[in-house]
Amino acid sequence: MSDLEKFKKTYSDKAPRKRKNKIEHPPKFKPGYKYSEVTKSGEIVSEPQATNKINWKEQLYDYFGEEAENYSVVPGTAEIRYWDANMGAGEVQRFYYFKAKIVSNKNYMVDSDFKLLLKEAKAKKPAAKIDKAIGQTFVIALSDWQIGKKGTTETVERFSAAIPKIINEIKQLKKTKNIDRVLFAGLGDIVEGCSDFYAMQEFEVELDYRQQQKVARRMAYSLITQLMPLFKEGLVAFIGGNHGESRRNGKAFTSFGDNRDVQLSEELYEIFNESPAYKDKLKFIIPENKLSLTFDISGITLCLVHGHQMRGGSNAQAKAKKWLADQSLSRNAIADADILLMGHYHFFSAYETSSRLIVQAPTLDSGSQWFESTAGDASNPGILTMVIGGDDKWSNINVIR
Repeated sequence: MSDLEKFKKTYSDKAPRKRKNKIEHPPKFKPGYKYSEVTKSGEIVSEPQATNKINWKEQLYDYFGEEAENYSVVPGTAEIRYWDANMGAGEVQRFYYFKAKIVSNKNYMVDSDFKLLLKEAKAKKPAAKIDKAIGQTFVIALSDWQIGKKGTTETVERFSAAIPKIINEIKQLKKTKNIDRVLFAGLGDIVEGCSDFYAMQEFEVELDYRQQQKVARRMAYSLITQLMPLFKEGLVAFIGGNHGESRRNGKAFTSFGDNRDVQLSEELYEIFNESPAYKDKLKFIIPENKLSLTFDISGITLCLVHGHQMRGGSNAQAKAKKWLADQSLSRNAIADADILLMGHYHFFSAYETSSRLIVQAPTLDSGSQWFESTAGDASNPGILTMVIGGDDKWSNINVIR
C-alpha cells in the first residue's frame, strides 16, 4: 500500500438493492452507488428511466431507504446519458441514465477521520515538565503541497521520505545550537482545489475537495506528532494561498479568511487542543481575515505570506521587494519584518541584505504540464528548513529533498 493510500481511504462499491430491467448499460453508468464514510461523499447512478427527467429523492430512497434523508445530491454535478437497449424480438427501447455526486448532510466536524485523530491525540500523555526557557527556533515551511493534483502519490511519498531526514537534521543542529522551539509555517496552497485556478485544472485533479483536505490533515498531523517530541514548544501558523480560496469564474468571492489552508490549521487546533500532551506545548496563530501573518519569535520579526497578492517586478524577488516597500508607505507591521518567508512561485530562492532576509520556499508537488508550459522550466520539489534567532538572526537554510 502506498503512503497516499495510508492517508486516503478508498471508496467501497455497493450494489443497488434491486434492478428493474436486465439490460445493458452505458459505460460507467451501471446503476448503483459508491460512498466513503471517511470523506462523507460519493456517487450515485440512477436506475434506467423511460424519461429524461429524474426524481433524485426517489433514487436516494431506493438505495438508502429510510436513511435517504441523510444524503443530498450536489447541485451542478448531474450527468445524463441515453442508451438504446435491445429488448429482444427486434424491439429497441431508449433508456436514460443519471449520475451525480452525493454528500452526507451531517456536519463536517463530526467526520469519522477527524474524530479518529482527535481520539489519538487525546490519548497521548503530557511531558512530566515543560521548560519555558525558549532559545532558537527551527522552522519548517509547508508550502505548495497542492494535494489532489496528478502526482499526489509521489508527493506523499516524497513527504514521508523527508521526515526521517528532517529529524536527523534537527538532532545534528541541537549539538551546536540552542534550539528549543519548532515553527510549522504553512505558506499556502496545501491543497490543490478542483477548478477555477488555472486552465484545464479539472483534468489535473485526482482527489475531490474532501479527500484533499483529509490527506493534507493526516500529513500535517503525522509531521507534527513526529517532530514535537524533539522540542520544548511548538507553534503552528498557516496563511492562506490562492488554491485555498473559494472561487467562481476564476475569482475569489468570499473573505480572505475563508480559505482551506486556514481551515486546515483550525482543524489541527481542534485536534491538538484536546490533547493533554499538546494543549500547553503546541500553540497556534490563526489569521481571521488576513493574507499575511507578522509576529515576533526568538527575537526575530517574521512575516509569512503566500505571495499571490504581490504585483509588479520581473521575478518573485522583485515582486517581494516591491510589496515590502508598499507596506512601508502604510507603516504596516510587515515593513518591520526581519525575515519574509513566502511560497507560491514553486522555486527555492533566498535574498539577503545586512538587515533582512527574503526566502522563497520550494513546492513539494510533482510539477505540472501547465506550469512547465507557462514558466518554461520545471520546479525542483523539496521542504525548506532553517534556524532563526541567536546572534546570527538566521542560519542553516536548507532544502530537504
